[in-house]
Amino acid sequence: MSQQRNSHNNHNNHNNHTSYSSNNVASKRTQKRTERRKKAKKKAFFAGILAVGMIAGGSVFAYGQYMKNKMEEAVNINTIYNGISVNGTDISGKTKEEALQQLQQEADVHLGNQKITIQKEDKIWDIPFSDLDVKYDIEASVEQAWEIGRTGELKDRYKVVTDVAQNKEDIPISYTHDNQKVVEKLQQIATEFNVDAQDSTITRKNGAFQITDEQKGYALDVDKTVPKVEELLEQNTGGIVEPEITVTEPKVTRADNEKVTDLIGTYSTTYSANAAGRNENLRVGCANIDGTVIAPGEVFSMNVGLGPQTYANGYKDAGVYVNGKVEQGVAGGVCQVTSTLYNAVILAELEVVERYPHSMTVGYVPLGRDAAVAGDYKDLKFRNDTEYPVYLEAYARDGKVVCNLYGHEIHDAGHKVDFEMVFDGTIPKPAEKITKDASKPEGYRQVTYNGKTGSKVSTYKIITEGGKQTSKEWFSSSTYRATADEVTVGTKKAEAAPEPTPATQTETPKTEEPATDTSTTEENTNSEQQPEDSTPIGAE
Repeated sequence: MSQQRNSHNNHNNHNNHTSYSSNNVASKRTQKRTERRKKAKKKAFFAGILAVGMIAGGSVFAYGQYMKNKMEEAVNINTIYNGISVNGTDISGKTKEEALQQLQQEADVHLGNQKITIQKEDKIWDIPFSDLDVKYDIEASVEQAWEIGRTGELKDRYKVVTDVAQNKEDIPISYTHDNQKVVEKLQQIATEFNVDAQDSTITRKNGAFQITDEQKGYALDVDKTVPKVEELLEQNTGGIVEPEITVTEPKVTRADNEKVTDLIGTYSTTYSANAAGRNENLRVGCANIDGTVIAPGEVFSMNVGLGPQTYANGYKDAGVYVNGKVEQGVAGGVCQVTSTLYNAVILAELEVVERYPHSMTVGYVPLGRDAAVAGDYKDLKFRNDTEYPVYLEAYARDGKVVCNLYGHEIHDAGHKVDFEMVFDGTIPKPAEKITKDASKPEGYRQVTYNGKTGSKVSTYKIITEGGKQTSKEWFSSSTYRATADEVTVGTKKAEAAPEPTPATQTETPKTEEPATDTSTTEENTNSEQQPEDSTPIGAE
């Protein structure tokens, strides 16, 4: 049984071997067929891929050409791209010329409607833009709009064009104006706007004062207003500008003038009625200074107050000092007005800034208390050194020149001012001036001008309080020059007497006596000095 089993197993092994060989061959054949099919599929796949690639490549090329054409079509136009505006005005789709024309028309309308209004309360001035030479640079803005998207690579340009079309871009218009014309216009307005400060006025009529209110002054400050105007111009729009103003306070207020109630200084001199020209000069001189208000700290000038001393201003010819003599000249007599005022000033104790004595003595004020005016080299000036205005009243009538000074009295009722004159010495007359006259015989002598002895004096100021002297101080010195007598003498020699003849009766020759001085002097109740007229302009 064992052999049978072995035999059976060997038979089976043989059969199995045979079966394995057959299967192996078949498998190899199948594998080859599979490989052939795979290769065929690969070829078909690559063929397909190639075909697809060829198809796809053709599509890509076509698309790229399409996009290029599209971009070129978008950027290569002769009008301004979409989405671009200038100063808020859409100019897309327009040529440069069309855009310029449209914008210029709009600018002209805008320019015509714009103005700067200078306004201060109810005062209004309009300044059109055209008056300030405002100009718009439209060409530059249009050129800038045109250049958007015009440079660079095609794709870059296309991107700019599409971005602008979507996001928009506005280009401002630059413009200019003439700064100097802004200044000039404001200066013109200032001449109309400016108002000078007005002092309170004070006048005296029928013994009573009349006082007006003061007014503040206003001035347009051009330098500070210009920037406010230019700020609007930079915004390219008109509008209202409130100008910067400088306020000027008046020097004298009503409250100040209401303090002018006290007579702080007064003086008068006399004149005769028989000198018409001189008396008219006294009247004109007083009228010219009457009513003058001297503000605190202000200096009064007599030459200014009297005005030009000419015939045109109403002055007449009268006696004046010329080189030590009295001659006829225009405005003779105004020095009496000056001297009268000077005494009122020193009695009011105001500060004397400038004062000159006459070259020779005068008779209408005490020696040492006169004051002369002459040209531009002699003047009477005084300062109001009080805290309140001083009102000057002056008149000449009824034989008197009167000067009154009104102000605010700061002294007690017992305060009194007086002046004392002290002779410092005399100046003798110089040697007489002799004029020889060959037509007069020897021994002839005629005094044609009586000279004067000069003098030097000092004036002292005396203060008393309640009747008791509290001070005595030197105040001023004055020197009056001496002048020589002028004499005419004869130099003609007497002829020899002829021999007498028996038939001829001799006659006693007549001798000519020298003439006597028949000049007279005018008395003046204010001084013991001989009266003389005032110093004329240009004469001393």
